[in-house]
Amino acid sequence: MTSPVMTVIRVNLEKAKEVARNWERASYTELSAYCLEILREIGCSSNELPVNLQSREQQLNFIAGFASYAFGEVLNVQSAK
Repeated sequence: MTSPVMTVIRVNLEKAKEVARNWERASYTELSAYCLEILREIGCSSNELPVNLQSREQQLNFIAGFASYAFGEVLNVQSAK
């Protein structure tokens, strides 16, 4: 019996750190607008940020997290079962 293939995403932490450093200089308004843009890209239609994206720190973490996956690498690997 062959093992099934799984899709794995290898995140790109270096790119995420670089993106976060660039956004640290942005204003709160710019951060909020970019977070809303990311949310729209992933299918959320709200024009307001959710409660968990109200602070600057939360927004920077969200942007860095999104970047780590957006610039990551999708791998197909065979499971060890």
